[in-house]
Amino acid sequence: MNADFEAAALALAREQLARGVSVQLTARGGSMWPFLLPGDVLTLTPGRRARLGDVVLVEHPGVEFGVVHRVVAALPGRVLTKGDALPRTDGWAGRDRVVARVTGVRRGGARFAPMRWLPLPVSLVGGLWPRG
Repeated sequence: MNADFEAAALALAREQLARGVSVQLTARGGSMWPFLLPGDVLTLTPGRRARLGDVVLVEHPGVEFGVVHRVVAALPGRVLTKGDALPRTDGWAGRDRVVARVTGVRRGGARFAPMRWLPLPVSLVGGLWPRG
């Protein structure tokens, strides 16, 4: 995909989320393996509510659009996120940096809701299992 087009699409998605409109974006990268795969189409629903186990879009320094990772700890006013396949957390983020929750996933012809509790133990020890 053309980098300028991709940047424009992400800017439009960010604008729609700020207006309270859900958007669909294609997952890239493998940080959420095996629960989200590159090419999965994610439905992002705007809102700052983030509970333990939720998969959320969080603004992250140095990342233009943010990261989609799982909430592995939650305290009043802040959350700790982590990619399921990664060995380390992203660090604590204020709830004001939570942009949206992943409320649906489309993989091929199948649609499903992201799981909250079952993947949490996998995320907490993520990065330990070999892929493939």
